[in-house]
Amino acid sequence: LADGDPAKAAVVLDDALALWRGPVLADLPDRTAEAARWETRHFDALRTRHTAALDLGQAEHSLPELTALCDGHPLDEPLQALRLRALRDTGRTAEALAAYEAVRRLLADRLGTDPGRELRDLHGGLLAPADPVRPALADAPPGTRPPGTRGPAAAPVPEGFRPRGNLRARLTSFVGRDGDVERLRADLAATRLVTLLGPGGAGKTRLSQEAAEGAGDAARDGVWLAELAPVDDPADVPEAVLTAVGARETVLYRAGAEEMRAATASEGQDTAVERLVEHCGRRRMLIVLDNCEHV
Repeated sequence: LADGDPAKAAVVLDDALALWRGPVLADLPDRTAEAARWETRHFDALRTRHTAALDLGQAEHSLPELTALCDGHPLDEPLQALRLRALRDTGRTAEALAAYEAVRRLLADRLGTDPGRELRDLHGGLLAPADPVRPALADAPPGTRPPGTRGPAAAPVPEGFRPRGNLRARLTSFVGRDGDVERLRADLAATRLVTLLGPGGAGKTRLSQEAAEGAGDAARDGVWLAELAPVDDPADVPEAVLTAVGARETVLYRAGAEEMRAATASEGQDTAVERLVEHCGRRRMLIVLDNCEHV
């Protein structure tokens, strides 16, 4: 793959994987460390083989095994990214969006983090179908293109591409609150801060997202949703918002947060608030702070 030849990589990896006879070192009494090393290499080879398959346009063939691998390794983000690519390339956009949401919630619940850059960029591409990201099939060797594909490959994503916002696609309709949406959009046009109040379950989150999507030129740099439910320390709010707007890779909640802040201070870096102001000050963007009342 490093040489830009996925067909050759697929052949080499198929030969290597055919030699696998697991479980590793099963007859040895003290096999744990060495076996784990070889099982990791085997897993890396599997992941790379599926990467080659997607590059060759063989998403339909890879998808079942990718799904099974993701079920067994739910926190492996590169593997989850391959599954999203396979779903996207087989035209299953809704399933890809649902899969991203499941991974996002899992990472938040177990690790207190958001998805990394690769998953977020894939999600942004799913929400912008006018700029599709497809594997380069035009240069695939004869016999490796999947049946039914034709025409030139789609243009690759420009280097440095960043999605305009992170609102998730809604899979259900939103009816009966047109008046609320219009009033909220009018408020957004008239002031920089709007607060929605109401009992739990009243639909504040959905209403805010529906209204925010129509912000237009007032948010030409995107609408960004910062979900603050996992945050239990007010001092962590700026870091959580930085993560939501894509200004940093990850953010730690609870365990490790104090150490991170101490390390940042000791290195003389700007505070999270200053970095957030610097990031947002040069942009016209709308930030939705969801579940912020407890912090």
